Amino acid sequence: MTLADETQIIAGRDLAARTVGPHIASVETLCLLQAWTGCSSFALTSADGELAGVIAVFPLKPAARATLAAGVLNGIQPDLELVARPGDPVEAWYGWGMAGATWRGRATVMTGAIRLHREIHPELPLYGRAATPGGERTLLKRIGAHPVPGPGGLVMAPAWRRQRKAA
Repeated sequence: MTLADETQIIAGRDLAARTVGPHIASVETLCLLQAWTGCSSFALTSADGELAGVIAVFPLKPAARATLAAGVLNGIQPDLELVARPGDPVEAWYGWGMAGATWRGRATVMTGAIRLHREIHPELPLYGRAATPGGERTLLKRIGAHPVPGPGGLVMAPAWRRQRKAA
């Protein structure tokens, strides 16, 4: 997976709308957060150059704690005051979305979400919302998330490093 450019973000948003549903962040919001964070949208291309999968995540500042605890983080149009920029302290990651055009694409983006949580940032919790049964299985069973009290179906996977020490 590589950092997505604007063309890949547009194609990835279209793929996500077809596979996940229309109630997702707009292209404008995806591009804004890509510019804001420098690391929110990633693309997987097949050997023939076609888009095979996308994953979108964003880092959250400590200011997001109350919003996360209440289960009310707006994932469709996130408040930029809560989203970390390069150099800001990061409290957690939000798994914004993932979609695959192929079986391999879906498997790769799911693996990417797991790697983000367990290998790249094991010291941080991962939050998200499942939009599909497959997304729910990934969040709850493969990543180990549990529901956060409050409206909207927010889930949280505790920091992996902490989780592993307790096991």
